[in-house]
Amino acid sequence: MERKEQTILIIDDQPTNLRVMAEYLEMDGFELMVAQNGEDGLAIARAGQPDIILLDVMMPGIDGFETCRRLQQDDRTRDIPIIFMTALADVDHKVKGFEAGAVDYVTKPIQQAEVLARINTHLRLRELTRQIQQSNQEIRDAFENLNATQRQLIESEKMAALGNLVAGVAHEINTPIGIGVTAASTLADETALFFKEIENGQIKRSVLEDYVNVARDSSELILRNLSRAAELVQSFKQVAVDQTNLDQRKFSLKPYLTEVIRSLGPRLKQTGHRIEIEGDDQVKLTSYPGAFSQVVTNLVMNSIKHGYPHGGHGLMRFEVYQDADRVILQYTDNGCGISPENLNKIFEPFFTTARHGEGTGLGLHITYNLVTQKLGGPSGAKVRLANIPNSRFNYPLKSENRSYLDETL
Repeated sequence: MERKEQTILIIDDQPTNLRVMAEYLEMDGFELMVAQNGEDGLAIARAGQPDIILLDVMMPGIDGFETCRRLQQDDRTRDIPIIFMTALADVDHKVKGFEAGAVDYVTKPIQQAEVLARINTHLRLRELTRQIQQSNQEIRDAFENLNATQRQLIESEKMAALGNLVAGVAHEINTPIGIGVTAASTLADETALFFKEIENGQIKRSVLEDYVNVARDSSELILRNLSRAAELVQSFKQVAVDQTNLDQRKFSLKPYLTEVIRSLGPRLKQTGHRIEIEGDDQVKLTSYPGAFSQVVTNLVMNSIKHGYPHGGHGLMRFEVYQDADRVILQYTDNGCGISPENLNKIFEPFFTTARHGEGTGLGLHITYNLVTQKLGGPSGAKVRLANIPNSRFNYPLKSENRSYLDETL
């Protein structure tokens, strides 16, 4: 196998040894550096960056063991393989050499074929190590890029969901605002006519009664529809803030679920599906409402997109109840369920059964990550087949990034 030109540093205080080794290794195609003591060897190694070092043990000044230790302590030279050359062949000296950082040991008198074989072996090992390190770095870079891309996609998915929420709420608010404006306009017209009758001195009981009736009905319409609009705005405001911030706070679970479902009202109205929330109104959590909001939204939208391929009016249900110091949040729908071959794939990113680009495949993946990471649930979610899709989430009442998930689909 063709070998690229590589450099060997020989550190030995014996000129004869240096000459013999240098001639032999140069004949085999290596570039040579030489030093006759440890201090010079350290300086040459730092400046020349050889591929491997042959190091004598017994030298004047600092010996080979100390030279080796200093090479290992220097960031510039610590990765260079060091092979000791010495007549000290006892086990203690060999152990001492390995402890100092050497990779191998050859005894004097040097057998040229042996030292060449050891040099080639360690040069090959070093090259393989470099390749592995490079591959590992490439894998780490690719993994980081994948994570960054996934974070961007998840953030885009969250913002797209928020954009849909804004559009739906804006559309829903138009109705009560429109009714309120119409009622206010009617009241304004009737008031103008009523004052005109007063100015003309033609006020009659029937006119007064008609005006009072219009004023009463208009006021009720305005109040009812403005209250509806205010509820929608409040629900949207809380849900939107929670989804974007994901801060921890104390909240009542069932009323908060009601707010989230109310914010989904415009999209649910188009489908004819119905959502029920059952359970204890008094259950309170110290956790991340925004995470709950995204989990609930993703579960509902997943049911709408995939649970009713043949139409029909579906029923989705959330059940909230307390079990000792834990809260159980259980979600069910009466849709078509999940095929057995897809059960183990549903939490994978980008897996979707939707056709023609209708789904991103991130909904349940985001849900899984929120439960297992933000809410601290275990990653080994249990998935079983049932006639009715069912998701059961088990949370502690107070959470410092602790919660538990038992997922059944």
